[in-house]
Amino acid sequence: MEKMMSCCGVVCGECEYYPEGCGGCDKIKGQVFWLEYTEGTVCEIYDCCMNKKQYHNCGECEELPCGFYDLQDPTKTEEENEKGLRQQLINLRGYEYDGSKN
Repeated sequence: MEKMMSCCGVVCGECEYYPEGCGGCDKIKGQVFWLEYTEGTVCEIYDCCMNKKQYHNCGECEELPCGFYDLQDPTKTEEENEKGLRQQLINLRGYEYDGSKN
């Protein structure tokens, strides 16, 4: 089974909210549950990557990691956020686009 990765580098199957609380960014178009904490309408990383730059993921961007990656998940500790960011960057740098969007 192919692992589905969001544009920011989170592997959906490794996320505690997938699939019950979140169907993956491609399916929900970046309208993630945690927007209730930010009062946003779409994840800023998703909007920048997918809508504005039309990349497959942030690994294609020369600015990685940009200021959007400084945002913290309010449901996690600082240490959990740092660990998650490190893993996202590893995922994005190791990603090879195969021609199909997940």
